[in-house]
Amino acid sequence: MSRLPLLPAVLLAFSGCSTLPLESSRIPHPSSRESQAVQSPYREAVGVVHVHSTYSDGRLPIEEIAGIANAQQLDYLIITDHDTLAGKFEKKEGWYGQTLVLVGNEISTSGGHYLALRIDTEIPRLKDPAWTIEAVSAAGGLGFVAHPFWPRRHWKNLDARGMTGIEIYSAKEDVTEEPLLILGFWTILAGSELSFSRWIDRPDQHLAYWDRLLNEGRKVVGIGSPDAHGLRRFGLRLGPYSTMFKMVRTHLLLNEITEEAVYDALAKGRCFVAHDLVADAKGFQFLVAGKDKTILGVMGDELTWHPSLRLYAYLPSPGHAILLKDGRLLFERKGQQHWFEVDGPGVYRLEVTRKGKPWIYSNPIYVRPASVDNSSDPMVK
Repeated sequence: MSRLPLLPAVLLAFSGCSTLPLESSRIPHPSSRESQAVQSPYREAVGVVHVHSTYSDGRLPIEEIAGIANAQQLDYLIITDHDTLAGKFEKKEGWYGQTLVLVGNEISTSGGHYLALRIDTEIPRLKDPAWTIEAVSAAGGLGFVAHPFWPRRHWKNLDARGMTGIEIYSAKEDVTEEPLLILGFWTILAGSELSFSRWIDRPDQHLAYWDRLLNEGRKVVGIGSPDAHGLRRFGLRLGPYSTMFKMVRTHLLLNEITEEAVYDALAKGRCFVAHDLVADAKGFQFLVAGKDKTILGVMGDELTWHPSLRLYAYLPSPGHAILLKDGRLLFERKGQQHWFEVDGPGVYRLEVTRKGKPWIYSNPIYVRPASVDNSSDPMVK
């Protein structure tokens, strides 16, 4: 009797299971919401940056993707199709329920991919990365290096200047590192949320690159990207939008949810990256205050060093907080709320793990050296 080859046989056997309801809108390990010692002056907006629709190589149209985001109660969603702003030109931006949908694009340069946000005209593709960075900036846009170390399309100009920021975590790089067959098995047998949380690792190479740029005195914003396409292969759901939207999110600090405010928060680095598939990260805070607990700055802010400064961290659930100064470990503590003395001028950022898995990455707080006379500096109290 003839037999099907092993791989096709296995895929056929399981492909019928690919429509099982393996995703839910629920975030695992919800926040314990311990009372906070201090409160941020900003509102938090939770959303995703870098998503593809049928305007390029995504599986669903913008309207359906927005419906998934709205079901997860996301505050914003930024579509970035390859080398096109068709979604913007065809007026797909706007509110879909409680989710604000914005449209940028992912530009294919001659040396990697570059996310262009807050632009109204398409930038030519296949140009040099440095040329593309300058073109996006000249158009008044924000630019982020996409998946800089993805083997299939890595960023070739690591010394480039002028970008707003980089993707410090790209779900594409974690998920596509695994063989498709193994990922398909896990998606079917274990449930997609459980299987996808299994792939989350600390992006060591990305963080080292980010720290190098920061140590050069550059303000470079870190964002997280699901790079969601709704990927399917052989009838298997290998990257459902619903799961990818929880695998990594970029949480913004702003006063109100508008297009201008979303882009302003991304431009200033008033944001943090979180794997909400590990645990609900909403409510995380990393800020600087005086000894009287007067808030002086949040992620993305720059202020003058003073002996009275303290860094405050609040975790929505207990975790392991790791404070880095200029890319080097300064303190690490377990729990939910922490104070850290500001150990002189430097770039301070926080990483958090929960039960051994990466969970949260803050954007930095920049502490500059004190001037000769800083008595009039409003950031020193």
